[in-house]
Amino acid sequence: MDAAVTQNYKQNWWMYLVSGIVTLLFGLVTVINPAVTFLTLSFFFGLFLVVTGAVEMVTALTSVKTKSLWFLTLALGAVTTVFGVYILQRPKLSLATFVVYAALSLLVRAVTHLVEAFDSSYDAVYRTWQVVAAVVAALASVFVWRYPVKGTLAFVWVLGLFALVNGPLMIAFALEAKNGFAAKKK
Repeated sequence: MDAAVTQNYKQNWWMYLVSGIVTLLFGLVTVINPAVTFLTLSFFFGLFLVVTGAVEMVTALTSVKTKSLWFLTLALGAVTTVFGVYILQRPKLSLATFVVYAALSLLVRAVTHLVEAFDSSYDAVYRTWQVVAAVVAALASVFVWRYPVKGTLAFVWVLGLFALVNGPLMIAFALEAKNGFAAKKK
């Protein structure tokens, strides 16, 4: 990863940290209380989408000159934020729409992470994080698509487990970014 990209991540590390913490909290809420009402789940999911989408958009806009795929992150962040606001305004949004969006969002995230993992302008640490994130998102997407009818409980567990795995990954990435990807310097 070149110095400008590393510096950009180092300056914005806290955004990844906030997003990771929100993701982790979302995962905890859904796994600890899987019988939570749909309205509550919808609210937390909407909040999760708004925060992570906003972080993605800010990250994309601050990395226009340093990240070649910034527009993918911006587009995904915008769609994520808009849908999060939509869910927050319409808490009785149907479960089918909710499940379809979650599965599609996870699939798009997996593809985006995978594309970045094969971008040779990034160092091995960053590319490794992208591969791990792509695999986690792809597996979560497959499970959500495979078992949407089996009930909300299975869906909540899959979404919660994804957030419990992805949140710490985002936090670890934030801490690596804060340190300027110290592993590269060793």
